[in-house]
Amino acid sequence: MAAQRVAFLASLLLMLPRFGEACVSKSIDVTVPSREIQKDQVISKVDLECCRKGTLQISTNDPDFAVKLDGSLYAKHVLHIDRQRSFDIELQDSVTSMQCTIHVRLVFQLNPLLLRQRHGRVRRAVFLRRQKRRWRPLPFSITENDGGPFPKFIQTINSEYQQNYTMVYHLTGGGVDTSPKNIFKMDPKTGKIYLLQPVDREEYPVFHMTVMAITIEGYSLEDPLPLTVKVSDLNDNAPKFTKTEFSANVVEGSAVGTIFLKLNATDRDEPNTPRTSLRYKILLQQPDSKYGRLFSVDEITGEIKTKSDKLDREEWDTYTLTVEVRDMEGKSDGLFSKTTVVVHVTDANDNPPTFKVTQYTITVNESVSEIMILRIPVVDKDLANTNASRAVFTITKGNDDGNFKIVTDSETNDGLLYVVKPLDAEATSQIPLEIAVGNEVPLTGSSATRQTASVIVKVLDIDEGPEFVPAVKQLWTNENVAKGKLLGSYTARDPESKSSDGIRYRELIDPADWVTIDAKTGAIKTTAVLDRESEFVKHNKYNVTVLAIQDGVPPRIGTGTVVINLNDVNDNVPIITNDHLYICENGNQQFVNVSAEDLDATPNSAPFTFLLSDSPPEIKKNWLISEKMGSYAFVRPVGTLPVGYYEVPIMIQDQQHRGKEQILKIMICNCPNNENCAGKLASGSAVLGGMGILVMLLAALLLLCLLLAAVALYCGGDEKKKPALYPETAYHQSLIVSNEEGGGQQDKNLDALGIPLTLKDNMVTSQYYDNQETRMGQGPFSTFSHTDGMKGTSSGRIVSGNELMNINERDVYRETNVTTQYSQADMGSANLTTFESNTLSRRNSHNLMDVLRSRVEQVYEEEEQQELGMPVDYHQDYRIEGAESVNGSVGCYSDARENMGLEHLNSFEPKFGTLVSMNR
Repeated sequence: MAAQRVAFLASLLLMLPRFGEACVSKSIDVTVPSREIQKDQVISKVDLECCRKGTLQISTNDPDFAVKLDGSLYAKHVLHIDRQRSFDIELQDSVTSMQCTIHVRLVFQLNPLLLRQRHGRVRRAVFLRRQKRRWRPLPFSITENDGGPFPKFIQTINSEYQQNYTMVYHLTGGGVDTSPKNIFKMDPKTGKIYLLQPVDREEYPVFHMTVMAITIEGYSLEDPLPLTVKVSDLNDNAPKFTKTEFSANVVEGSAVGTIFLKLNATDRDEPNTPRTSLRYKILLQQPDSKYGRLFSVDEITGEIKTKSDKLDREEWDTYTLTVEVRDMEGKSDGLFSKTTVVVHVTDANDNPPTFKVTQYTITVNESVSEIMILRIPVVDKDLANTNASRAVFTITKGNDDGNFKIVTDSETNDGLLYVVKPLDAEATSQIPLEIAVGNEVPLTGSSATRQTASVIVKVLDIDEGPEFVPAVKQLWTNENVAKGKLLGSYTARDPESKSSDGIRYRELIDPADWVTIDAKTGAIKTTAVLDRESEFVKHNKYNVTVLAIQDGVPPRIGTGTVVINLNDVNDNVPIITNDHLYICENGNQQFVNVSAEDLDATPNSAPFTFLLSDSPPEIKKNWLISEKMGSYAFVRPVGTLPVGYYEVPIMIQDQQHRGKEQILKIMICNCPNNENCAGKLASGSAVLGGMGILVMLLAALLLLCLLLAAVALYCGGDEKKKPALYPETAYHQSLIVSNEEGGGQQDKNLDALGIPLTLKDNMVTSQYYDNQETRMGQGPFSTFSHTDGMKGTSSGRIVSGNELMNINERDVYRETNVTTQYSQADMGSANLTTFESNTLSRRNSHNLMDVLRSRVEQVYEEEEQQELGMPVDYHQDYRIEGAESVNGSVGCYSDARENMGLEHLNSFEPKFGTLVSMNR
């Protein structure tokens, strides 16, 4: 025990002087002899005199320890320390107000017996010492790409404890045992560090490692030491451009100093050193220019700019530059690399378009429009198909009336001159035009002005048809005017003579047949009551197209439009639109919505007045009108009415108090499952029982039997073979002639003849003729004459719009050879086409012809009854040549078809399928 006390006191004596310099250190280690410290036991002493200028304020951040004014560090109560412990001593001088923090770490004393066994002697224990720098100055560096020899010594790391203990050193971290491995190694006995191979700074600029020093017994007397090794840079990397080739565009004629490209280059060497200080330079320009170097480069920023304003795409559109970048601030000993810059000179509108020909003379017929009369080519040196070369034409003189327009052909870039409004040779026979040409973008870098060309347009006089003045005639009248009322007149005149003599008029398009026009005076009168609410009236306007015909060879025509503006008359009353309504007795809506409409216009229509009838008196007692909303109102029962059907008379009047009493039918019913009355009635009426279906089938069978019996009685019951009405060759030998006495009748009911004629876009098609004739008129006026072996002769006149037609039909049945004649005459703006055609008649049975002839006779008889008016006394005689009579029973024709020799019908072409089916 005595020996232990002596050793403890000796250790305390050794501790005290070692802390005389504690104030100059920011950290101290205090070695305690045991894990248990008694109350007020001084474990260390800190010399504070070197830090004191005035009075010191001393404190600790550990409540278990305190410091006296003389620097003694003691425990405030009994402590048991089972682990490493640390705390801070805070010092503040009252004079200088300086603050200082001393970090204290408590460490345990090594076992002296264990040390003695290992080393053969016991060194004097050091319980408290000032921490000094035990390592070599850090960090240190190595040079990249060192040439060796390897391993090459670079540094030694030693611990102060090496004087008293046998230490073993270990090196870990990047470059040793983690990637990259095997760059460094350390001698565990001496602490020497060796470099094993060259290092590339651009790949590994710095290494972070850790050195550990432990005793041979395994005690760690030192904290792990961070070791940083920096790799010094050499100029071993040449700068490189970010691209192997750069491309840029610059507009021709750009001003000097126009920047159009910035080069980028990088150097892997250490930044912010001369080894990465780059300079740019243009070495070569291809092709050369007569103006010298056209481009320059900023040696520091790498910006390429124009050095001259003489760039001309038409002279050369592409330049190739060779550019160098060099480090070491561009000095000759610097490393360098090169790149290629391709400069494309883009087009600017610096070349105006020019006319190939600057003077033109052309001839144009008057009255033509929407036709191209001239193509004007131009030349532009700028890049094709760009806004700098696409031509834009303008008529600068001579087009005051807007008769012409000029556009650009997108494919050829030519100017296309059009006549858009008819010219008048009587007004002017020659029109001088001036046409200018430019581009879509303004000219740049040039003082040239737009070039012009002159065009002389000579107008040829053509005999034109009559023209209406004005082209659209406005007339006003009230609807419902009496028949025969004069609405006005509409006349045309000859454009050359300005006279209306010899011009006849007729209506061309009259959708509702409401008007007629006097053929000589052009007076327009009504032929029917005009109705503003008619489907033919749009926006209170009724349009009629009038035709003017001027006699001549060929005849000439013109058209005009009459717009009849109809003023509304209160000729309609409001009408209920929904007169069958339903009310659910147990529903939420105990009213019906009654709506009405009036075809008249304001003020002869809505808002309406809804009134209940005074008769019978029960109506107003049981019903009430509420919430009138202009065109509808709500009708509701007063109180609760029994389920049933009610007829409610209601008067609806317009704003002029014109109306009539109407019956509103209302059903009040019980609606189970929220089903309304209408749905209930519909669902009930949709059910048909089995008996009902049976009765319907029996009735259908009975009707069929009655029809069969009637047919049998009508056609006779003789089962004998009926003789053929005609010999098998009758349709080859009989010549049927129809003579007509008198002047003939002008047929105005073409549709009654049963001859389908369709007119579409100046085309006439007769669908039932053997040799179907279709003729496309090339103008607004044409006439035709058609002779057919089956239907006879058709003649008429077709006007533009296919509205004017005059056709005579004669029943002539004969066979003839095909003869077709066409004649065409020029009518100025219209072409007159006349054609006549005689066609081969179809082979057909006389029975079929008899059916068709009977149809024609019926039509004429109907016309006589209607007193269509014959020019003279009319008598028609039908005479038949041949052995057999064509009169026969049409009704029983179907029964005799087996004995009539109709096999020839199988040889007809498909287009006669309808007639064949009629004969069968």
